[in-house]
Amino acid sequence: MRKFLLLGVCLAAAAGGTSIAQAADAPVTSGLSLKINGWIGFMAGLSLSNTDDSTFDRDYDFVSNARLQFDVKNVTDSGLEYGARIRFNNVDRRNNVTVDRTYVYLKGGFGTVTLGDAPYIAEDFHVYAQQTLGSKFGLDTDWGNGFRSPGTWIGGSDAFFAVAPYQQFGGINTKDTKVKYTSPSFAGLSFGVDFTPVVGGNGHAGNGGRNDLINDSSTVYENVIGGGIDYQQTFDSTAVRVAGMAYNGNGVSGNHDLEAYYLAGQVGFANGIWASASWTHFSSTFRADAAIDSIVGDLSYTTGPWLASIGYAYTTAEKNNGLNSSFTDGDDLKTSHNVIGTLVYNAAPGLDLFSELRWERDEFRQGTDFETSSLSVGTILNF
Repeated sequence: MRKFLLLGVCLAAAAGGTSIAQAADAPVTSGLSLKINGWIGFMAGLSLSNTDDSTFDRDYDFVSNARLQFDVKNVTDSGLEYGARIRFNNVDRRNNVTVDRTYVYLKGGFGTVTLGDAPYIAEDFHVYAQQTLGSKFGLDTDWGNGFRSPGTWIGGSDAFFAVAPYQQFGGINTKDTKVKYTSPSFAGLSFGVDFTPVVGGNGHAGNGGRNDLINDSSTVYENVIGGGIDYQQTFDSTAVRVAGMAYNGNGVSGNHDLEAYYLAGQVGFANGIWASASWTHFSSTFRADAAIDSIVGDLSYTTGPWLASIGYAYTTAEKNNGLNSSFTDGDDLKTSHNVIGTLVYNAAPGLDLFSELRWERDEFRQGTDFETSSLSVGTILNF
């Protein structure tokens, strides 16, 4: 009997020791949650007209694309939130995979600190009604996103417009490695700042190691500093938003400095009608010390599973701006007109059907102007 009692005590002690060891050896990732999301899409496009259509062998095509995103997150007992994001974009047979998000963040009562390849404040604070409503359909710079679509429109486009300072003209993008601070909201008002040491090609922007210390032909800017304010509030079921930003950076490797400003406003009514307007001004970009102004307006309506939008973008540029056509011999952009109509229907949870009709005309001081129109229809499955 004593042997059995002794054996029982030993087993109990061993079990207790094992529990203590397991507690002591708890993985450091304990409590972290992992969320995987993204989208898979298909699009059919038809070129309706194109200045350069004599080079086409056909005027229609199919396109597929996808995005995969991993989010890690945890919240401590004290309320501190921390996490990270990795995003694989352009998951298709042409690009294979483009990694355009890799960052960690800390969030608390002090605001949010973000470190890595994250969106600029210019993207966080941009104002565009179609994007505001599109996010409710699961759209985020996807097809069916108006001027925020990936720009893979059939027939081609130089996208001579700017929804915010980071797009097209500026030469900065979310793959640049940066540090960013965003304040908490004070009665609807928040502010943010970011700093990027180097902006350039894939061998730079925080991923080049020693290469980041040496400028070459792919290096565009250094010491890019940006900041902005964002005000969002609802008055008697009417949503109001106003935002402003400024960016500055030093041009390197023969490039000119970056100097950009942004002002935008948006209003949304309870009946589903939303409207926005933005003005982006570049005093200088890496191409030239020539002013470029881009005005983007959007009128959207949503009801039930439907979202309909019409957007217009007008861009004008000073002489010798360095903006040339990729499709004709047109040099030195004078004005650009872009119109895009978008219709989105949520057919089932996560499943969106969309159609976009667009027209673009780019006028140059020298050479041939470029004009194109196209129709696209497709589907996106968000998960």
